[in-house]
Amino acid sequence: MSRKATYNPALRKHIRKYNLDDKMHSIMNLLGKDAQDVFNWAEEEAKLRIKRGEEKETNPAKVQFHLIANEAAIRLVKQNHSRGRMTIKSEVKRRTGIKAEMPLLYQEAGLRHPQEARNLRHNLFHEAFMALIMHLFPDVTTRVPVTGEGLTPDLMVNHKDPNWTLSVEYKGYRAITLLSESEVLKGMRYQAAYGSSWLVTSTTKTVKDCYEGTLESEKLIRLGIERLERITKRKGYTGEQKENRGIARKGITHLEKMKGANIKCKLISAEELLDSCREGKPRKALAISTGMEFVKMLRNAGFESHAENVLRIMKTPTNRLHSDTVTSVRLIG
Repeated sequence: MSRKATYNPALRKHIRKYNLDDKMHSIMNLLGKDAQDVFNWAEEEAKLRIKRGEEKETNPAKVQFHLIANEAAIRLVKQNHSRGRMTIKSEVKRRTGIKAEMPLLYQEAGLRHPQEARNLRHNLFHEAFMALIMHLFPDVTTRVPVTGEGLTPDLMVNHKDPNWTLSVEYKGYRAITLLSESEVLKGMRYQAAYGSSWLVTSTTKTVKDCYEGTLESEKLIRLGIERLERITKRKGYTGEQKENRGIARKGITHLEKMKGANIKCKLISAEELLDSCREGKPRKALAISTGMEFVKMLRNAGFESHAENVLRIMKTPTNRLHSDTVTSVRLIG
């Protein structure tokens, strides 16, 4: 049942202007008996934040609404969690009208969002790779492609004089996770689009040793689906086993979508790819590095702390991975 609360004319005008009556009704339901206290707090807090320069927005009513909606979203997360349910971004938008950064919202609710662990794993890996690539090629520029550009590797490395481009995809899995044909096929697609591709991983279990010379997508798809289906049929007792089953199911879906792609490319070592980059003519091929190969490269370059971070990704269960220096609530790049 919706609660009643009184609020200032400026907020009322803001709600009317942006047609937020339904959202406010939903917000008050989520706030319950505390609705009036939250409204009073948000009115004063909005003024303070604007006065201290903590908000880009200068409209107190808009800031006040966002504070109220965010508090309602936090309570929605807690309510769903107590019922064993995940809260997704679209539900927050529908119930409160705000676009939430879900790992941050979960953090504010005193909970850890699964995406937060994935973000941290990716970000630790990204920082390690960036240190390595800038050490190997100090004069390159890097760019993180954004969704909407078509194929989006994790990183594009560009060199001028001579001009060359390298697309990079990194997979920060635990060492026990299989780097399957699904990920190899992704690397093949980047190679076809950009010429040279490097798939850098933190896993030691990879199918790359099953293939050599020229990779053929139809063979990868057939063998990959067979291999991943065997994994999905195993019982998952631990969280890690269940995560691997989920990765395998996702891989099957990806492989099935790519049937008929008929992509071919050469598979070479990372050393061959890097040597060709130094010569100014990157090989038109795909290179795959395992976790220990990547750690060795980092150590040889003098990046012991980054090497340790990659080892932590390889060894530490997802829910226990943490960092005091690298963000986990968003992807960096």
